[in-house]
Amino acid sequence: MIIYEPGGSWIGVVLTYGGTIWPQIGTQFTLWCLFSLIAYFVVERTHVGLGKEVHSILASTMSFLLIFRANQSYARYWQGRTSVAMFFSTIRDFTMMSILHIHGGAATMAWLTGNIDLKEKTREDKYDVRAREFRINIVRLSVAYGVMLKLYTRIALDGYCFGAISCETKWLIDWDRLRLRQLLKDDEFKAADACLGILEDPSDTSLDGLAAQFRDRIDIEVPDDWPDDFEVSLRPGARAHSAVLYYLRELLILNVNDFVNTVPWGIKERFVPNLSRVLSDTQEHFDMIAQIISTPVALPYACLCKTLVLIYMVCSPMTVDHTLGFFGGYVVPVFLVLALLGIDAISTELENPFGDDANDLDILEFIHSLEKEALEFLHMSGDFKAIQSFQWRRMPFFITEHTCKPITHHLVFGEFATAEVAPSGTVTPASSHRGSDRGYGRQSSLIRSQSMSDASSRG
Repeated sequence: MIIYEPGGSWIGVVLTYGGTIWPQIGTQFTLWCLFSLIAYFVVERTHVGLGKEVHSILASTMSFLLIFRANQSYARYWQGRTSVAMFFSTIRDFTMMSILHIHGGAATMAWLTGNIDLKEKTREDKYDVRAREFRINIVRLSVAYGVMLKLYTRIALDGYCFGAISCETKWLIDWDRLRLRQLLKDDEFKAADACLGILEDPSDTSLDGLAAQFRDRIDIEVPDDWPDDFEVSLRPGARAHSAVLYYLRELLILNVNDFVNTVPWGIKERFVPNLSRVLSDTQEHFDMIAQIISTPVALPYACLCKTLVLIYMVCSPMTVDHTLGFFGGYVVPVFLVLALLGIDAISTELENPFGDDANDLDILEFIHSLEKEALEFLHMSGDFKAIQSFQWRRMPFFITEHTCKPITHHLVFGEFATAEVAPSGTVTPASSHRGSDRGYGRQSSLIRSQSMSDASSRG
């Protein structure tokens, strides 16, 4: 996602090419300018035209239709932005509330008192160990749920609506699978991966196979034996994120302390309905994102807008008033066509703000914030051993180039993690001039030092 500075230089904004309408309309706009220029001189010499009123009637009609479409597309864009923010907000609340509500054992209770002497004297018991296992599972499954959203946005439109994805998209999806493989257990990953619906998948979905596919790769290097497109099943079926959601709900059920299931370390029964409702909210926001991706603007409306624009572009050079001179008869219509093509291109781009285009929403930033916040929740709960069970791995450049923030690492669960696959020195465009990696290193080392010292004091 490109973020420009509203108070910056006008010239800098005007001369920007990447992420603007120019890559989308440059060809047709240039061809029309040449056609209009030829038509202008021909009509000026022959005095044969279609009349002067056609120009104003067509322009006013199309302006109304295109502006209305642009407003609808912008509303969809903000609805998508709100749904993404609310999805990660509810996931964050679920993670925080789950860590807060777990009862734990003697060490957990001592930590909650805030008494330093009591914390140092109290040793962990078996209930603290079970509570730590719960916290670890909550963090890894919550982060996996966020990664699953990014994976879904890559495959939802081309795959589930049109039945095929490009080999480049398949490469990015495999990276998301590698991230999931380092957060989920074997059975959890197999259940979620089986729901993707990619047919004739040649990639090895084991941890070693996925890691070998990306090891020491900076750019997208699709294997030579891969086809240009991968077929995706259009048959309605179970969705991959539903599998992760199931395991989150199962985790709650297995750790609830009710009157028939004595789980002293677990969550009291009265808190579970609230946590379950928060998970339901995440599913609602996920479904809204899926709805925006899979439901574009109605085809008749889009067809009418593009048809009228095409008619206007063909007819306008024949309807100009040559008494206005070259500027009024040619240059002004050029600006008008530029506005019409630009509004149509912007509307098309805003209809689906999810994916890896220049102006799509930056979901990677949300995922990384969730990772950092989840570890901070573990730190604030005093479970430093749980923090040490997670590790950071570098992200390759072909992933980090899609985010405007200096994100260089991603979180993995140490027990399921593989060795580094991204080469050292991989940086994002943002981090290359903001130097945020140094702050990242200080924060990570601070957490590690605090974790080791506090954990040793608790035994």
